[in-house]
Amino acid sequence: MSLNDWLDNRWLVLHEPSPEEVADLLAVVERDLTDAAIRGLSPDWRLGIAYNAALQLATLALAAEGFRPGRERAHERAIQSLRFTVGAEPELVATVDGVRRKRNLSNYERAGSASVSEAQEVYAIATKLREDVLAWLRRHHPELYKG
Repeated sequence: MSLNDWLDNRWLVLHEPSPEEVADLLAVVERDLTDAAIRGLSPDWRLGIAYNAALQLATLALAAEGFRPGRERAHERAIQSLRFTVGAEPELVATVDGVRRKRNLSNYERAGSASVSEAQEVYAIATKLREDVLAWLRRHHPELYKG
């Protein structure tokens, strides 16, 4: 499968990226990583905020490639697309997707489902993913990111 196959399946739609969009998404990532490091927040919130940083990075990479997720399963598609955009390892994609499900549980069904160590792990994953996405942007889409 490829992103073009996903487009054919209507899992993605075409999108015209801009440097402003990339900068805006990176600002969200920076805010979320800053907030996820606040020790006074519950592990549930810290995990959710760090997850959102990873999600925005996936969305940014997908946009840079000229796509955005369709309406159905948008978060899942954005995360899964990391394999095709930045070449993320399947284990990383599976981990972030598992966090997506855990975040949904803690946000909508049960408080206290995330531990401090899980929140820290997701923060570390999002921080590393930021480094990887920025390096990828510099190599593959310098017109969108000058950083």
